[in-house]
Parts: sequence; structure tokens; C-alpha cells
Amino acid sequence: VAMFLHAAIWQTLHPDMHELPDPPVTYGVPGWSMKFLRKSGYFKFLYMNHEGHHRAPGAHGNYNVCFPLADHLFGTYVGVIPPKQPEPVAA
Repeated sequence: VAMFLHAAIWQTLHPDMHELPDPPVTYGVPGWSMKFLRKSGYFKFLYMNHEGHHRAPGAHGNYNVCFPLADHLFGTYVGVIPPKQPEPVAA
């Protein structure tokens, strides 16, 4: 049950985070299976957490997209890292 739930959340949320199409049923659990989560506070929290993964040096940290508690348990949590502000252009 836990593996199915993880797969359903992953297939629904992770591709959407990267603006990719939903994975079809031939890839396992279809991406539309838990589509209702995409507008939830849970998704917004997971999205911010996942952004930390891509903004951390070498993408080292915040590995678990669906259940971030695992990052806390394994010491891989890097927190929420805000986007870098663009460098001002000299006139």
C-alpha cells in the first residue's frame, strides 16, 4: 500500500513540478490518479521543498519529493532555498 501511494503521488506531482505531461498508465500508476492534490497546500509545500533540491549546490539535498520527513531522518534536508535574484545590469 505504501509503495502504491508513493508511486501515485510521485507520478501525479513530480512531472507537474517540471511542467511535463502526465505519465501514462504504461509507466505504472497514471499521473492523473491523484490530480486533485496539485492545487492543495500539501502540493505547494512539496513544491517548495523540491525547489530546495534543485537550488542546493549540486542538487544535494531534499531528495524525497513525496515524503520529506525522510530527508530529516537521513540528514539530507537543506530547507527552503529562495530563488537567486537576477544580477543588476550596469547601465
